[in-house]
Formats: sequence, structure tokens, C-alpha cells
Amino acid sequence: MDYRVRISPRSRKVRLNLSARDGLTVVIPRGFDARRIPAIVEARKGWVEKHLRRFSEEARFVAESPPDILPETIDLPAFGEIWQVAYRSTGARHAVEVETFGPAELVVSGAVDDAAACRSVLKRWLRRRAAEGLLPLLARLAEEHGFRYDRVTIRSQKTRWGSCSTRKTISLNCHLLFLPPDVVRYVLLHELCHTVFMNHSDKFKLLLDGFEPDGKAMRRRMRAGWKDLPAWLS
Repeated sequence: MDYRVRISPRSRKVRLNLSARDGLTVVIPRGFDARRIPAIVEARKGWVEKHLRRFSEEARFVAESPPDILPETIDLPAFGEIWQVAYRSTGARHAVEVETFGPAELVVSGAVDDAAACRSVLKRWLRRRAAEGLLPLLARLAEEHGFRYDRVTIRSQKTRWGSCSTRKTISLNCHLLFLPPDVVRYVLLHELCHTVFMNHSDKFKLLLDGFEPDGKAMRRRMRAGWKDLPAWLS
């Protein structure tokens, strides 16, 4: 199995990082015996191969979808919203901006012949919309079930729907808005459970499955959620 090795002065243990672009990267602390790496990779071979296959499927899916076609509608199942998108050229050579008109209309104006710039402002709008809807939902779930977290950030991760740091900072992917509400709820509860257990131990799974009895099916839907992402996000 091909992999790269990166030495990190800040790391205290070995980590396996996977990405669609770079494949497998083994991050090791300074002074770690590199001769131990092959055995570590071999022990996680099944996990690595499963995720690399998923990355390959994602790449093929994106390649078959034309990303240069800008959306005329943006469907956000998480909130039950369908936004109409209009494009208005103003003669500006570079600047592009997006404004909200009414309850479900977006107007992108400026140099709208620049598809990359249009996608960029729509992605920024998506992060704002995610913050408006996901932060109150996370707070409500935390209050209902007795969880505590420090703060929340909205990002656009490529490989994770969310994450939770040891300081109880939760990061949520704005792309969650393209998933059904029950899957979004499951992801948020998943991250809240990490404020108690920073791993995927049996105790963590028992806690999470207490909120969603059919956790296996939900995790399968969560992993397949990338198929619901529109091509213009790529």
C-alpha cells in the first residue's frame, strides 16, 4: 500500500490521515521509529482501503457532473428549503456578490460570467445559512440531552461532516444542509457524544445509539451523503 510519511513536532502519537487528493499520509512524532510504520499500516489496511474506495467513487461521481453549470435552484433538505437563484450582470469586471430577496430567492450580481467567482460567493452564503440553522439546532440538542460544548465553527470539510476537538470545539460542515433532517440530527448528536468520549469506543457507540437505535443504517446513510451534494460545490 502506498503512503507518505510526515514528521510532526506537535504530534504525540501516530495518526493516519486520508484524503482524496493525497491518499494515505502517516503522521509520526519526532523521534518515532519509522521501522514500526509498515506494521501499523497493515493493521489498519481494511479501514484504509474502504475509505480509498469511497474517495475513488466520489471522484468518478464528480467527474461525471459538470461543475461549471451554476445552479438555478439550491435545494437544502436539512431545512426543507428550495432557493431560487438569479444572475444579474452589472458590468463589473471582477466583483461578484450575493443578496437575499424575499424568503427564498438569491440574486448573484456583478461579473456573473465568472463561474468560479459565482460559486465562491454561493459557498460563502451557504456557510452563513448553515450557521443560521445548524448552531441553534446543535444548542437545542445539547440542552435536551445534557451535553456541553465550548464553541462551534462552520467549515466546508472535504472528508468529514463534523469534528470535535479535545477542547470541545465542534466543527460542522456546511454541506450538511444537503442531507435529510434526520441524518443531520444524527451527525450533530455524533459530535455532541464526542464531548464525552473522544473516540469511537463501545461506550461512545452505546451513548450515541441511545439517541438513534438504528445507528448502523444511519451511519450508512451518512457515509453515502456525498452523493447528494450538487456538482457546483466541487
